Amino acid sequence: MSNQPIRFACNGCGVCCKGRLIPLTLNETTQWLQRGHDVAVVVEAFNESTWLSQPGQYAHGAQRAMEVDSGSARINVVAVLAGNALEKCPNLGEDDRCGIYEDRPLVCRIYPMEINPFIALRPEEKACPPQVWEAGEILFTDRVVDPILTDQIERSRQADRDDARAKIAMCESMGLNVAAWKGNALAVYLPEHATLLAAINRHDAGESAPEGKGWKVRADDDELRERLHSLGVSLDDQRQGEYIFHRV
Repeated sequence: MSNQPIRFACNGCGVCCKGRLIPLTLNETTQWLQRGHDVAVVVEAFNESTWLSQPGQYAHGAQRAMEVDSGSARINVVAVLAGNALEKCPNLGEDDRCGIYEDRPLVCRIYPMEINPFIALRPEEKACPPQVWEAGEILFTDRVVDPILTDQIERSRQADRDDARAKIAMCESMGLNVAAWKGNALAVYLPEHATLLAAINRHDAGESAPEGKGWKVRADDDELRERLHSLGVSLDDQRQGEYIFHRV
């Protein structure tokens, strides 16, 4: 990142609230579900070979993942709970204003910054119109300028780490044990509201997850399948399952 000052002045166009999945903390997921909105569970697997020349990225990924058994291998699995805003955020009003502004998720509060510290802030890669970068307070130079925003970003990243174990335990309790390989695809589950809320409540009550079946990885690329097989990773051979296999 350069030290060129980046300004940002939101114009309330609502474009950032459409056509996406919104990462949520565990507490935010409960609130989202209680409002009657849909939550997707996005599951990825990886190991150190995913970032051979980028140990910092691997360390970041490992902090927000859990190490699990898959066949004779140990792999990292990360689950992301995401509010469904693929058409538009269900909390967005007809005037393109947020209907839960005071209670909006942390990821919305820190926008246009990212939870992932390895994603650089590049205005040309954001959905916002060009004019929002031409005025307003300085948002970023060689670091985030606003101390409140800095705190919210760190809270987002800490929640990502703190919730990691719980999210994997919840997946196992719901039988969601197939992941896609990071960088190749996403495994996207769409559990019923009641099913996901019950899994969260079991975790909050301190109930142990049932004995898991062991994790599998879905990979349709022959070269990737061969590599994972050689590592001892258990592969999912079902071409249709209870998840959406979304290539990236």
